Amino acid sequence: MGKTIRKVGLEGVKFNAAIGFYEEERIFKNNFLVDVSVAFEDDDLVKDDLKNTVNYVSLFDICNQSFSKEAQLIETVAQEILQNIKQEFTFVDHINIKIKKLDPPVKAQIQNSFVALDYTK
Repeated sequence: MGKTIRKVGLEGVKFNAAIGFYEEERIFKNNFLVDVSVAFEDDDLVKDDLKNTVNYVSLFDICNQSFSKEAQLIETVAQEILQNIKQEFTFVDHINIKIKKLDPPVKAQIQNSFVALDYTK
């Protein structure tokens, strides 16, 4: 008998935040796109109850909280999001976070830079 893996996530969540290595980036802020997803084993898909899953509104709130703080590195924000998801949803087996920084301050035509974290319990 197989197992069912449930995935819940958000894609393309936009933030404008004071995150960047250079002081000007923190003063003028940068634009970011975030993809975050979680996965966990779920053999009880028939129950129509929010407590049996991950509320994607909670995922947004976790991301929003991390993006409301000033930081130098995208990695710092990604790690904080990861830790908070692990703490709030202890049953989650897999977490994937990708943060794209739009128009990074590089003298080249670059759509975005990114940091990705992939956690497996």
